[in-house]
Amino acid sequence: MNLQRARGVQNFIVFICCMLFIGCSNMQELDAWPFVYYEKDAEKQETSLDILTSFYSYRDNPKETTYAFRPFYIGEFPKDKDFMQMMFLWPFGYWNSKPNDQKIWVLPFYYYRDIKNPELGERDFDWFFLPFIAAGGADTYEGSYMYMTLWGNVKGLFGYDEIKATPFPFYVQARDGEYKTKAYMWPFFRFGEGGGKKFSFYCFVYSNYEKEGKFRRKSYMWPFIHYNEEDLDKKHPRTEFFFFPFYGQTKSDVSWSKMILWPFFSFAASTPDNYKEYNCPWPFFKYRTGKGLEEFRIWPFYWKADRTIEPFGKEEDLVILWPMYWHQKSDYLTYEKESQYILPFYWHHKRKGKEKDAVETEKIKVWPFCSYEKKEDGTKQYQGLSLFWFEDYFPEGFKKAWQPLFTLFDYSTGPKGKENLTMLGPLYQYKSNEDEYYQRFLFFSYKDKPKQDMSRFSVLGGLFEYKQDQGEKGIKILYIPITWGEKKEGKTK
Repeated sequence: MNLQRARGVQNFIVFICCMLFIGCSNMQELDAWPFVYYEKDAEKQETSLDILTSFYSYRDNPKETTYAFRPFYIGEFPKDKDFMQMMFLWPFGYWNSKPNDQKIWVLPFYYYRDIKNPELGERDFDWFFLPFIAAGGADTYEGSYMYMTLWGNVKGLFGYDEIKATPFPFYVQARDGEYKTKAYMWPFFRFGEGGGKKFSFYCFVYSNYEKEGKFRRKSYMWPFIHYNEEDLDKKHPRTEFFFFPFYGQTKSDVSWSKMILWPFFSFAASTPDNYKEYNCPWPFFKYRTGKGLEEFRIWPFYWKADRTIEPFGKEEDLVILWPMYWHQKSDYLTYEKESQYILPFYWHHKRKGKEKDAVETEKIKVWPFCSYEKKEDGTKQYQGLSLFWFEDYFPEGFKKAWQPLFTLFDYSTGPKGKENLTMLGPLYQYKSNEDEYYQRFLFFSYKDKPKQDMSRFSVLGGLFEYKQDQGEKGIKILYIPITWGEKKEGKTK
């Protein structure tokens, strides 16, 4: 009995699909939601296809072609610029390609990035397949490599032009311009010289690092005892002494600081900008003040900071019951922005430029229930659920690959009277703009295009349908079309 029912359902689905394609042989529209929705607008050169609500989507317009098989694949191929990107089960797989810049990753094992600047003959290249091999380089076409994190030649990383390991950690060479270092049984024995700098490190017992006319730094029983002379080439050189972690001090003719049981107790002062700072004990109590700066903290209950960043503007921060409540406000030369957080439930961001015709943008998230966004072009969008606690930045993979699968309510408005509403996934949809009006409740749909003198009411894409198109009228019964009347020539404007 169950086998007979299964075969009956299978035959019914095959029959429905055949009738759908027969009834829509011109393929201008196929509306059998939630199974399939297809629409082609030749005048606007726009095509859209959705299968099983939003699990598979295809969009094509004069600017871009996109494919989505959620959550496994998202492909975006703009037509107005040389660019493409693909996402595979985001964030685990990603491929981004544009002129002289390619990026590929397969987390957590594989990463590839190649940035070229042919005019200057420069290249920034990184490639690794962890833990077996890594390669790359910065500002060079020579490249670099590392095998099993033991043997290789790495360029442009960790602040050095070149690092050689043959193998690591038994023998390591590093070069930064003219300065070269050698390490034996790294990090126990290290020595360097060149570019006016000298360095020696003996098995944590003693080290000396100096640059002529710039600094001299010594340590004994590293990391416990340090003595440094800094800024020797400047107007106010300073000396530093640190007996880790018990006591430390820094002195110059215009500033001083002391540390006791680092990092808990520290005091600092500077006369040129009237700067003072107290931490006693850090991080619970902090106070500092100076030119364009004032900060007071009783952590985790209260934290307030005001800063003037010349000539760019000023910033204000307020934190209550860290990390629950944050308020941040910035006033810069070209724009203003403000953010509020009540973590993890509420986020609110506002930003507005200082141009005469600037439009304020805004984002609100009440996690996990809903979110709101207003863009510069006047577009507004309300969504629920809003499952992702974090903000989604470029390329917005979570928003494109995952969010449509969990969205129960989506309402947006935009320029030219554009309006869209979707509720409970496939249950209800409404959209309108200056050219058309469309409404669907599960299997029942109604569309009206006044400018083209076309309207129709349909059940399951033509199981039953009534349509009038520029004077021609027709019905469909079991996807079989019956028409009458004479169709007008051309389109009604």
